[in-house]
Amino acid sequence: MLFAPDLVGPSDLIAERLLGHAAFREVDEVAFALPFTFAAADYAQILTDMATRLGPALGWQPSR
Repeated sequence: MLFAPDLVGPSDLIAERLLGHAAFREVDEVAFALPFTFAAADYAQILTDMATRLGPALGWQPSR
């Protein structure tokens, strides 16, 4: 298991940093952790961005 530094910013910047990391390119699974102090609307926005922007930028797509 590898713990990476916090990545904060727009999805395209986060995707660029992750794809530039040699260890990230070798894994089959990734877990993203969010702070416990956000409001519900903030979590909804982050999760929506992860599903619609970050995930696809990393090559992820929903199963069909």
